[in-house]
Amino acid sequence: MVAETYAERKDQILNALIDRRGLQYLTDVAAKVLKNPIFIQDVSGKILAKSQSKGHHEIWEALFTNGSPGLDKSVISENSVAMQMMIQQNTPVLGQFSQSQFVFLGCGVRDKDGVVAFVTIIEKESFNDDDSSLLVIICKSVLFELLYYERTAMQTIPYFSLLKDIIEATATSSVIRERRRSLHLDFPESMRLLGIKISDKNNSISLFFLREMLLTAMPSCYCIIYDGSLIIIISEKYVNRSLLDKVEKLFCNYEIRIGVSSRFTDILEIKNAFQEMQAIQSVYQKLNLEKSLTFYEDILLYHFMELASKEYDLNRFCLPILKKIEEYDNQNKTLLKNSLEAYLESGRNIQKAADRLYMHKNTLYYRLKRVEELFNLDLSDENLCFNLQFSLRMKRMAR
Repeated sequence: MVAETYAERKDQILNALIDRRGLQYLTDVAAKVLKNPIFIQDVSGKILAKSQSKGHHEIWEALFTNGSPGLDKSVISENSVAMQMMIQQNTPVLGQFSQSQFVFLGCGVRDKDGVVAFVTIIEKESFNDDDSSLLVIICKSVLFELLYYERTAMQTIPYFSLLKDIIEATATSSVIRERRRSLHLDFPESMRLLGIKISDKNNSISLFFLREMLLTAMPSCYCIIYDGSLIIIISEKYVNRSLLDKVEKLFCNYEIRIGVSSRFTDILEIKNAFQEMQAIQSVYQKLNLEKSLTFYEDILLYHFMELASKEYDLNRFCLPILKKIEEYDNQNKTLLKNSLEAYLESGRNIQKAADRLYMHKNTLYYRLKRVEELFNLDLSDENLCFNLQFSLRMKRMAR
């Protein structure tokens, strides 16, 4: 039997992509071409496909635990040197599983300089010189297949276009209601919208597979991918600390921001709820908030300020006394304004504010008395404290 040339083997892989028969078919063809088992895994650890040729099943049983690679055996362990190499470089990596006799050849599937998946070939038959080059071609083919799948995946979800039309206001309310009836969608009587934004640092993450992971953990919700975020509709009765902890734990390996809209009762209000999500993300970035979870009610005033800032300079509405305090701080190298802000943002609780500033409460008490004496202020005046706090928040937004 005449050995196949490199060009012939390459063409078989590309033809499998052109046939557009899915990732599993592409994986099986690639395994046949390379004469070795192949598995593809996304960055979250989910197996996307593994070759099904004769003799491969025994290898998967040895390597995988409950359908996923065992972290003590797999190249995909987060602490694996091989994994780090596959993330950092564009060329295939040769290595061996830590607790297995199998040698592997692995490579990252890259999209816009970020890794979205890994392709790993197990050496059952000896690798040859062409395998590394062919693996790069397989990775590029996998990328095209994933991009194609991601682009069309949302369209297969019955309610995706309905929610999209509500958010974008591209259909009338009567049309929306009729489509909802025809789809037999039963939305909760009282709902909230959760928006999960993945940091740009995690641009290698496949949102579609994160959605699948989320629905497995939270089956009683509707979830779509829109505007680069996971948008979730869930009953108000389930929005509690336990559920939010569960969501944060689910995405603990990623840098995320979670926004929770105010309550609404009509599905047509999703547009407003989505705008609240956008406001949360915008305020989060402007104020550089540390917490990953934010309720719209907590940033409502900031949203108001943000809208006002499009027409007016927010500094116009700040109490003039703050400028004098800032000037005093600059001239005397003091931190009276910071102390005052911490005190007001801590509910005027000196102990909490002192802890926030990492200082003794007596030191903070002294600073606040200095503010009162130097600028003729009475910090027991409720109205004054409200206006000071509101002005300080506007200054933060103006910055």
